[in-house]
Amino acid sequence: MKNLTSKDSPSSKLLYAKDIPEYRKWVDRYYRDIRDMSPISDQDMNAMLAEESRLHTTEFNTNCALHELYTYAVKYNEQLTVTLEEDEFSQKQRLAFKLEQVHNIMSAE
Repeated sequence: MKNLTSKDSPSSKLLYAKDIPEYRKWVDRYYRDIRDMSPISDQDMNAMLAEESRLHTTEFNTNCALHELYTYAVKYNEQLTVTLEEDEFSQKQRLAFKLEQVHNIMSAE
């Protein structure tokens, strides 16, 4: 049986066709408002970001962030290793070796 509620179904197109011009007005107004905003200085932006960071310090989950970084490192292990081995700073810090150690530790668990 054909799904009658998909966004591409004839009934949906008919139901929402009248709303499209209104949505376009909203989107146009949104981007116009952004364009017309006065620019913010780097100093003001940095102050705002620092304040937002301060307000949310208790919300940051370090373990979750580390897990996401590790997942990324596993996915791109080969590219990361090659890049770390080619970079002069990374060579001095032995970062490719350290990344391999992290993988070994995590694989053993």
